[in-house]
Amino acid sequence: MLSRKRPLFDGYEKEPHLHSKKCLTNLNILDIHQSSRSNKTTQHVTQRTNHSRPCTHESYANGETEQLTDTKNFFEPISSWSDTQNSGKKVLQHLKFRQATSDIFLNELVNKKFLEFHHDISEECGAEDKQHSWAVIEKQEEIVMYGPYYPNYNNGEHSEDTIIKQTQELLDSETVSEDWKVYVFTMNSPCLARNTEPCMLNLLQKSQEWWSMYRVKTHIGYVRCWGFRGTKENLFRDLNYKQVDCIDQTEDHESYVKAAEKSSDLNALCENLYSAVKHLLRSENLSFPLITSVQGQDWRTYFKSMKSIYECKPEDEKKVLKQEVNIVIEAAQVLLSEKSKSFRDNLEKGQAFALCEAFISQVSETTQDQMRLMFQQCWREMIQDKYVEFIREKLTEDFNQCTVQLFIKDILDFTKEFLQIGRIQFFEEDSKAQQVFQ
Repeated sequence: MLSRKRPLFDGYEKEPHLHSKKCLTNLNILDIHQSSRSNKTTQHVTQRTNHSRPCTHESYANGETEQLTDTKNFFEPISSWSDTQNSGKKVLQHLKFRQATSDIFLNELVNKKFLEFHHDISEECGAEDKQHSWAVIEKQEEIVMYGPYYPNYNNGEHSEDTIIKQTQELLDSETVSEDWKVYVFTMNSPCLARNTEPCMLNLLQKSQEWWSMYRVKTHIGYVRCWGFRGTKENLFRDLNYKQVDCIDQTEDHESYVKAAEKSSDLNALCENLYSAVKHLLRSENLSFPLITSVQGQDWRTYFKSMKSIYECKPEDEKKVLKQEVNIVIEAAQVLLSEKSKSFRDNLEKGQAFALCEAFISQVSETTQDQMRLMFQQCWREMIQDKYVEFIREKLTEDFNQCTVQLFIKDILDFTKEFLQIGRIQFFEEDSKAQQVFQ
């Protein structure tokens, strides 16, 4: 295990004394196992008894009753989140009315701690934007930092799995003091859907267990909202330009369904999905940069149909036309490097380009008109695809953010004693952003 220690004496002449572990009798620990295939939740209760001191039958019975009540209170608020289908509908319902859209941040003191730890980790291991996790156990006399860890998707292992395992081993191997704190960093918020136990529910269960056993409070900080499946969320995958255009042209879901029924190749979306798309289309800022949308793939593939201009021509004429078509396509690349524009502005940009000097060549006017028309068709298809791709990404981002926010709000009341979870604010962000945890 990669770890490093840093002293935190802060004026002590010698190391502070560590308190002994408390005797916790008949500790019931909830272990949630959820399969995305069956959407069923199985509750396992493990009994752990500390034999360091004798416990009377009365205290044992009282402890058992209290722990069973705590377990029930712990389980009920998160049981619905183990059913991803129903909890997804709940999120979509909130997204329909644009509820719960503000980020939930860590409080100022905890956020400052994460920034300090993040600086140390980045300085030692380098800055990293892809998914990874690390953790810190803060003791009175030192801090123990371990990680970063990365997911191994081939084995179905997420980075949080390693964090949980290493944290458990560290806590079990020492005499824990009540003033210890656990800080868990993960680039993406822990997942809420998985073929095995979701990371978010695992961390929630473990933080409750660490509090019950050691009175150690856990803090979880993330940078991006991952929701259920993050970028793999498939809720909006079937959304295409025809659906977006139809939604944009209709006033409500009822008129949208009627319009969709008249089209042979348009499947109507449910009302919640319709409302989410409709609300986004009414947003003031729907500009998107083509350079980021198209980079990483060959944008020239959208202009393959322009080959038909010269494919059936005689060899000499074919050579000239092919050269002219390639010149036009390459000249169009400059359009991809401009700043973000709206859907309409991006369309007009291509139309204006088709009338510019790039199309003045040695070929006949008839061929030039054909080239202009075909270029505009290819350009329109590319803009439509990139527009819908942008909308799908934006809807997925909003859905994931709403998912994390609703989950945190659902668990806030019964976890505030032992857990704080929220997004980390870096210095470039607004320091007056919403502070949910106090």
